[in-house]
Amino acid sequence: MSDDETGQATDGKVPVYASALVFLGVWGLVLAALNMFSMAHPTYHVSWGGLLTFEATNAAFGDAKDGFHYEILGDTIFIAGCVALIAFGARTVNERHSMSEWSKGLLINDTWPALNDPGLGGGQRTMAAWCLLLGLAFYLYFGVAHQGWIDVGVYSVTIALMASGFALNHASRVPPGDDKID
Repeated sequence: MSDDETGQATDGKVPVYASALVFLGVWGLVLAALNMFSMAHPTYHVSWGGLLTFEATNAAFGDAKDGFHYEILGDTIFIAGCVALIAFGARTVNERHSMSEWSKGLLINDTWPALNDPGLGGGQRTMAAWCLLLGLAFYLYFGVAHQGWIDVGVYSVTIALMASGFALNHASRVPPGDDKID
């Protein structure tokens, strides 16, 4: 591994866990903001302390509040945890790339062009791109249209599509093996 003039490592690969930590942290901050403004669910207000401790400390779901609602201890700890996830993930990303290069690579890569051209990575990468796109679109649609940001059914469909997309994307990059079994 070598360094360039800016001190950034030039080996290229960002660990998958670093990207996952950044995504989870940002997703958590968005959910926290939606929850504070009573937009995370149409009938519930989430208590992060109750949800993350499986209701050992308090009830996870309460009646929806009108307007802004901030639980000092629960929301502060949850937001601090999300910020810590982002900071740890971003620090790891910055060891390999700048954050701007990493962010650009999320949109400009060899997966998205495969949406309409199976020749770029084969049928697996095309299916991967479609699963990823449909999973994200499904979650965003139900979140916006039905305030289903924390709905278990929406998570189930989204996770199935996203996990299939990630698995197919990685499978499309496996080098071919021997044709002989013996």
